[in-house]
Amino acid sequence: MDPTSSTPVVWTIAGSDSGGGAGIQADLKVINALGAHGCSVITTLTAQNTQGVEMTEPVSDAMLRAQLHALGSDLQPSAIKTGMLGSASSCTIISEVLPAYHVPVVCDPVLKSTSGTNLLDPDAIEILTKSILPYVDVLTPNLPEAKALIGEFKTLEEAAEKLLAFGIQSVLIKGGHAEGDECRDYWTDGNTSLWLSSPRINTRHTHGTGCILSSAIAAALAMGHSTLSAITLAKTYLNQSLKSPTNLGDGHGPMKIEPFRNAEEDRP
Repeated sequence: MDPTSSTPVVWTIAGSDSGGGAGIQADLKVINALGAHGCSVITTLTAQNTQGVEMTEPVSDAMLRAQLHALGSDLQPSAIKTGMLGSASSCTIISEVLPAYHVPVVCDPVLKSTSGTNLLDPDAIEILTKSILPYVDVLTPNLPEAKALIGEFKTLEEAAEKLLAFGIQSVLIKGGHAEGDECRDYWTDGNTSLWLSSPRINTRHTHGTGCILSSAIAAALAMGHSTLSAITLAKTYLNQSLKSPTNLGDGHGPMKIEPFRNAEEDRP
């Protein structure tokens, strides 16, 4: 890494979305739009569009290791974001690499697509929880992902406590799947807790919301924001994006990835 460079590097370790609305493609757009430099480690190729995922194929272990080595030898990260990890072997390789980098790690635990396709092998969940989550600074599950990781829960406070027990530094449980006119997310690090609430934005163009939020958090952390500041900035950016659909495709379409406006009405 060039010591004279003022642009922080963010790695996204995730799957490729051929439709361009989520995954690596969305992550890189967001990271670059927020002023950092995005680098990618592709875990899985997907054939998908706005209507669903048609096929997935993990990259070889050798290719995954080669991507990590290539970046590690030249483009050191200021933050790392993980998304779709795909297979148990991918999770194992990533768990071996993360301890070498003492930078903020944001994990979006992508388990299923919006259309219901499994995006993480069931036998990989144990590796994720035991070998990856202890290195995570911010975990960003939605409600179904939280249930898949810890089982049933009555309150988000209870769910967060169980998730923190994996060794995570903090957790942001997203409320997009809940009912109501407000979208309420719950964040805690075990000491401080808060709710982030915004009016629900009714749109079918929601493809990549989790990717946008988590990669925005990673970019903000890389640029020196505190965890709470990064989460607030990322939530603001997601609200901005949800109001800017591309109107592409016949299903859950992508959003426009635009420069950060920081508008008052978008802040949670």
